[in-house]
Amino acid sequence: MQPKPVLFTAVGVSFSEPQFAFDVIVPRDDSTLFTGYLGVLPAVVGLENHGETYGAAGDSRTVFLSDGGSFREQIVRYERPAEPSAAGHFDYDVTQFTGVLSHIVSDASARWSYAPGTPGRTHITWSYAYRPLPGRTLLVRRVIGPLWRRYMRRSMLAVLAAIVAERP
Repeated sequence: MQPKPVLFTAVGVSFSEPQFAFDVIVPRDDSTLFTGYLGVLPAVVGLENHGETYGAAGDSRTVFLSDGGSFREQIVRYERPAEPSAAGHFDYDVTQFTGVLSHIVSDASARWSYAPGTPGRTHITWSYAYRPLPGRTLLVRRVIGPLWRRYMRRSMLAVLAAIVAERP
């Protein structure tokens, strides 16, 4: 029996409409947002699409990390907000880990939501669930977890700053 996923979440509020926040962050180069943490969690250093696009359910890409590892992301839901007051979703599954993570987790899932808040604001929620390999749940919860939570909060601040920087 495979262990249950270990879930981590970061939340932020953007002073922009959901459509704008989605359009700035979802297609952005991940290396500008996910820059590593304390030399322990690697930075994103490159991406390779497995098709012409990475903007629809079923599209996939490989993400390359500063420690030499990599993983594959496949979009499972891509819903740009249809109007300024609508929510948006960008969800992808993560598989084919190489490097250190390949000895700790089997896969992961990431879920981003861009929900309207008070007028002109967006509540952004990023959830990331690692599925540990058998016998590794405690390692994910107690060792990787505290670092990953800090990394997610720091990355959410980068997301919010990128949105501010793009505002007209």
